[in-house]
Amino acid sequence: MRLKYCLSLAPSAIEAKALSGNDPVSFAPMDAIDNGLGGLSGLTDKLLSEVASGSYNFFRNGDLLLSKVTPCFENGKKAIADGLTNDVGYATSEVFVVRPISIDSRYLNYLFSSEEFRQPAIASMTGTGGLKRVDPDAVKNFELPVLEREQQELIADFLDQHCGRTESLISEKKNFISLLKEKRQALISHVVTKGLDPDVEMKDSGVEWIGEIPRNWSVGKLKYFLNAIGDVDHYMPDSVDDGIPYVMTGDLTELVSDISFESCKKVSEKDYFKLSKKIKTSKGDVVMARYATIGTLSYVDIDKKFLVSYSCVTIKPDHAHLSGLYLFYYLKSHTFLHSIQSHINTNTQGNVGVNDLKKVEICVPSSQEQERIVNFLHEKTLSIDAIIKETERSIDLLKEHRTALISAAVTGKIDLRDKEVA
Repeated sequence: MRLKYCLSLAPSAIEAKALSGNDPVSFAPMDAIDNGLGGLSGLTDKLLSEVASGSYNFFRNGDLLLSKVTPCFENGKKAIADGLTNDVGYATSEVFVVRPISIDSRYLNYLFSSEEFRQPAIASMTGTGGLKRVDPDAVKNFELPVLEREQQELIADFLDQHCGRTESLISEKKNFISLLKEKRQALISHVVTKGLDPDVEMKDSGVEWIGEIPRNWSVGKLKYFLNAIGDVDHYMPDSVDDGIPYVMTGDLTELVSDISFESCKKVSEKDYFKLSKKIKTSKGDVVMARYATIGTLSYVDIDKKFLVSYSCVTIKPDHAHLSGLYLFYYLKSHTFLHSIQSHINTNTQGNVGVNDLKKVEICVPSSQEQERIVNFLHEKTLSIDAIIKETERSIDLLKEHRTALISAAVTGKIDLRDKEVA
């Protein structure tokens, strides 16, 4: 039968009439809705008067919130509401509020995770770009097997058990990846300040967050080791179909050769010439994001004509004294983060100015030792990155298995009548 006969969409806010405008209720932004099979997290309280008159969607405990906008729908953002203040919540208008009537809420939640439901819903989307939304009729008219409530609950119990185990494995693997990334950064931070020889004679750098460095290393402000540093004019050029790649923060990869230039915005030759007058990015430079998390970097390892957005800064090292790759690794270190924070007096989400970067202290070994450090870090980070990628692949396989299991269970391809659920 069609889903519309066992649920309702968009329940009326008149159900909150017993509350006054000064009563607190729960508020659920999109970030509070889990990507997967979890619930709501990070709910905040707002006065009913703050949310009732807006464009927010009313819901209550037991209702299911289902994202309808791209890419949140594709990412599986949905949750069963629970623990709401005064049993009332308001959510972003970009979700469907689904109220189960003659269907088990957990079974319905799993049904919304199945490919049988997701694919036609995605196909129903209308709109442009990031504003595509699922057609409500794709929810209401979805056909599902007619199951007794007891069977629905049995399926939900089975999936709770098996998906719970899968989720625990995924969580463990994600924690492992986080540890590997911490290890990677700690390794970089140690080597670019202490070198590779554990027995070398040390000296005080004179900078608190750098500490002791090898005696033959030098310390100074970054500007003394550069040929140039700067960004393009703060102007957003028009897009063209065929032109020069315009690289923004979201396009950056650790090596410029890995950037998907075909997917980048394109600008005209005229805009490229006008905007690149201040600085042109070339091989051997380092590109750093200024507005996103500090540490988002690209090393320019190829000769390629492209324009870097004003959201990034181009750093041109003096190669006689500072290797571009050594600088790339140094800018990834905890030492650099401490230094830049001391100058901009904010967190890693701050706006890093060119003058701030010029003042950053950097410790620099000889050119020969820079090369040895770069080669060492390249080998070690490649090894760590390979383990991270393999772990990410195993997470993807677990997610695929979970999706296949859900689809098989909710569509009756697995006979659960004689199975016991622990």
